Amino acid sequence: MIEPITVDFLRHGEARGGQYYRGITDDPLTERGWRQMYSQCGEGQWDAVICSPLRRCRSFASAWCEQQQLELLVEPAWMEIDFGDWEGQTAEQIGLHSPDALQAFYLDPVKYPPPNAETYPNFAERVRNGWEGLLADRAGQKLLVVTHAGVIRALFAHVFDMPATHSFRIEVPHGCLTRFTCFDDGNGRFVQLNFHKPG
Repeated sequence: MIEPITVDFLRHGEARGGQYYRGITDDPLTERGWRQMYSQCGEGQWDAVICSPLRRCRSFASAWCEQQQLELLVEPAWMEIDFGDWEGQTAEQIGLHSPDALQAFYLDPVKYPPPNAETYPNFAERVRNGWEGLLADRAGQKLLVVTHAGVIRALFAHVFDMPATHSFRIEVPHGCLTRFTCFDDGNGRFVQLNFHKPG
């Protein structure tokens, strides 16, 4: 059996600006956000750290790698979905202009994406490609990926073959740490969820 790969996904901590649709909007972390991420990482040891290029992920990952003397790999595949015209808007603001838009999106993100947004199929494919690239030539390693809630949900949908709408039922709070272990016995890949721990 090929040695298993352990992959930890850390959602970024609280970001400045409050609660709104923050996809590619590049807000920095709050002090609380930094604490949430450090608290989850604790004494964790990883062979490699990979992160989204957005500041709320990259700033912590860079600081962590400097402390641990690790090289940081910045990978666009792990960016959050681009919400298009919803970027920077709260649910209430979106509802004022388009009362049924949010409900339609969560019921069918493929058919009813936000205006001018990255399409959900393209987003999901990007995450799948990132996942496959992550697992290549990494046997026996323990990896940390610093990323976003939407990415982690899309990964759940891919790994466990669930509809995208079902993945929206998974809460991924700020600083949440999720671990998958991947086994390959030569007959195919088996992925196990080890834990999904809120910050």
